[in-house]
Amino acid sequence: MNTLKKRIAFQLATVLGAAAVLVVTTASFLYVNQPETPEELLK
Repeated sequence: MNTLKKRIAFQLATVLGAAAVLVVTTASFLYVNQPETPEELLK
């Protein structure tokens, strides 16, 4: 039973870690790729 709990905890941590990397990578890409604001919107 103890091994099963460790296995589930490890798999959950792996999935959550992968999700965190995906979110951070996407946010970093969107932050770097910021297009210029059109002049009409700045007025």
